[in-house]
Amino acid sequence: MEALLFRHVMDEIHPMLVGRRLERIYAPRPGWWTFRLQPSDHPRFLLFSHHPSAVALMPASEAPRNPDQPSSQVMRLRKLVLGRRIQELRSDWVHRCLHLGLDHGESRVWLSLDARHGVSSPNARPRGSHPSTTISPGLAPDDASLEMHSTQVIWPSWEEIRSNPDIWQTHPHISPLLRRTLDALSEEQGRALLDNLRSGLPPGAYYLYRAVAQSRKPPIATPWPLPDRVRHNQVEQVCSSALEASRHLAEELFFPRQSAPGTSLPNAQERKRLARLRRNLEADEQRLRGYVRLADHAEMVRHHLYQLPLQQMSPRSKVESLTVTDAREHPIELRLDPRMTILENMQRWFRLAEKGRRGLDHVQHHRESLEKKLLEVEDAAFSNGERDARPTHPPKPNLRLGSRNRKERSLPLHRFLSSDGFVLLRGKNQKANHQLLTKFASPFDFWFHAADGPGAHLILKRDAPNQDVPDRSLEQAAALAGLASHFAAAGQATIICAQVKHVRPVKGTPGMATVDSVFKTLHVPLDPELEHKLRIAS
Repeated sequence: MEALLFRHVMDEIHPMLVGRRLERIYAPRPGWWTFRLQPSDHPRFLLFSHHPSAVALMPASEAPRNPDQPSSQVMRLRKLVLGRRIQELRSDWVHRCLHLGLDHGESRVWLSLDARHGVSSPNARPRGSHPSTTISPGLAPDDASLEMHSTQVIWPSWEEIRSNPDIWQTHPHISPLLRRTLDALSEEQGRALLDNLRSGLPPGAYYLYRAVAQSRKPPIATPWPLPDRVRHNQVEQVCSSALEASRHLAEELFFPRQSAPGTSLPNAQERKRLARLRRNLEADEQRLRGYVRLADHAEMVRHHLYQLPLQQMSPRSKVESLTVTDAREHPIELRLDPRMTILENMQRWFRLAEKGRRGLDHVQHHRESLEKKLLEVEDAAFSNGERDARPTHPPKPNLRLGSRNRKERSLPLHRFLSSDGFVLLRGKNQKANHQLLTKFASPFDFWFHAADGPGAHLILKRDAPNQDVPDRSLEQAAALAGLASHFAAAGQATIICAQVKHVRPVKGTPGMATVDSVFKTLHVPLDPELEHKLRIAS
C-alpha cells in the first residue's frame, strides 16, 4: 500500500475505530493480524498485514481462519490490551504506521501497527522514524515521530525527485512508483500532481490496477492515475474512497480465492469455514434470545415484590431461589445469584434482556451478509464444476415423505417443520408413540420426551448420523414435546433429548420407554402458537 493512500485511509477509518473496545487478537499466519472489535454499525474485524511486499489494512465483516494455538506474542498482546477501548488514533502515514491509544480506567497504553515491523506491544519502543521514542503505559508516542499532517512532512522538490532514483530512502512517501509516474509526465503535469499530493486534500477518485489473468503480480492502489507507460497492461478500476481501494487490496491478499479474477473459486474448506461461522452465529442468537427471555423473569419478580414480606423477605434479601407465579397462576421457581439482592437480580435481568434485543439486531445484519456469501460460494462452486458442492445449511426435507413412509403417513401423528428445515413427528396416542419409536425412527434420529411425567414422543428426523442440528431446532422440538405433556399448563418444560438408539421401549407397556444415555436436557418456554407456526400438512 502506498504511503499516500495510507494517509487517506487513516482519515476515513478514524470514525470506524474510535470508541470501540478491542475484544480479541489473532495472527492467522506470520505477518497477518486480525483484531476483533466491539460490535457496531461498522465491520467487526480490522485486518492488517505488514509483509514488505503486501501491506494491507481494512475493516472487514469476516476474518481469515485462525490457527489452533495462538503464538506467545499474541498471548502477550492479549494480556496487555484486550478489553480496552480505542480512544485515540495517531498515524505516522509517511512510514505507514498506525498507533491506537487504548484506555482502561485511568491508564492508557498504545498499540502500534507498523508496515515495516508489524504489531508492537504497548510498553515496547515504537518502531518509527525516531528510535529513541518509547511507548509506555499511560504515555503517548512522541509527537515528533508522528508526522500527522502534511505541513509536518518534508517534501522534496520536483527537480530533486527527478534527479535522485533513491529518494525513497530519505523520503519514504516518494515511492518508486510515484517517481516513475512523474518521469512519465510532462514537467507541468508532474508539478501539478506533486502540488495536489502535497496539499493532503482527498482526490476525486482512487485507482486500483490489476495485472492480466494468470499473472502473480499483486494489485496496486494509488490516489493518482497511472500513465499508460507506467501501468502497462494492467486493468484500471476507479474507486470512490481510499477505504474501497484498500479493501480490494486486502481482499486479494487475505481472501484470494474470493476476489482475484481468473482464479479458482472457494473449495470445500471455504464452505466449511462459512458453515462454522453460521453455527457460531446461531449459537450467539440462542444466547441472546436467552437474555431476552430473562425479561419475563424480571417482570414476575417486579410484580411480586410487594409479597416478599409475606415470605419473610425484602427486596434487599439475598437468596438462591424465589418462588413466584406466572400469568396462569402456576408457581415457578426462579434461580437467583445469591451474591446479589433480589432487586439487583431483577435489574440485572432487565439489563441483559435489553442487551439481548440489541444483539439480535446485529445478528440479523451479520446473518444476511453470511447468507449472501454462502449463496455466492455455492453458485461459484457449481459453475466451476464442483459437483460435490453441497449447501452448508441443512437440506430442506421432502415434505411428500415418499413411498417408503406411506405407513408412517397413516399413523396418527402431528407433523411439524422446524425453522431450520427438520421434520418433527409427534405421536397422538400410545400406539402411535410406540410405532414411531420402534418402526419409523432411524437410530440416529433425536427423541424428545417430558422429564418426570407423561407426555407424547417426538422424533426429529436427521439425514445422516453426523448431521448437525442447530440449537433453535432442538429447542423447538423440545417445546412441541412439552406442549403435549404434563408441563402443558406450566408455561415452561424440562425435556429429555436422546438419540433413538439409546431409547428402549418397555415391553408390554406401549408408550413407555427407558433411556440409556441422555444427549441433552432442555429447559424451554412453552408457546401454544408454536404448533400453528410449524405445523405441516399430513
